[in-house]
Amino acid sequence: MKKMILLSFLVLFIPAIVCGQDKVQAPVWNIGDKWTIAGDVTIMVVKADESSYAVKYLTAGGESILIFEKSSVNRLYVMDKDKRIPYEGRNKRLFNFPLDIGKSWKDKFISKGALKEYTYLETFTVLGWEDIVVQAGKFKTVKIEYKQANADEPAKEGKLWYWYSPDVKYMVKCQYGKGDYWDAIYDWELTSFELKK
Repeated sequence: MKKMILLSFLVLFIPAIVCGQDKVQAPVWNIGDKWTIAGDVTIMVVKADESSYAVKYLTAGGESILIFEKSSVNRLYVMDKDKRIPYEGRNKRLFNFPLDIGKSWKDKFISKGALKEYTYLETFTVLGWEDIVVQAGKFKTVKIEYKQANADEPAKEGKLWYWYSPDVKYMVKCQYGKGDYWDAIYDWELTSFELKK
């Protein structure tokens, strides 16, 4: 009888324990957390309040500040001096925490060309855990597949993959898929990071 009770317990609770380990919650960023990406891109948390983070991106082309929602780490605004403008670009919901293996979500964004506006469809899928090595070290990561298609040609799509590390609290790698969808390949990886306590 004791064996039956134990077996029933294992059948009921082990799947819940295993599934709970696959869920990745939003990171807690601190002011001064910094990530450097190959190609001299620096990302740094410069402000935080009860509901959002202000994150500065420094590139060869200049700097910008984005406002992220704390609970999901989705991009909410881009700063224009002291004015918050709703963020409407690509990867608005790249993180979209919490992350579960198999979770998928869709979004879209509009790009304004010289003669026309283009609407792009985005699909994100959490594929699973993967150990990877980048310049900044070896990390256990969650791999996210990103698909993008022009709304006028949804059958033709581009793919790329992101690897997120809970230990680093940010993406550590991005790899573009081969094919003729992307104008260029912009693969990158994390070269260093610094997390404040």
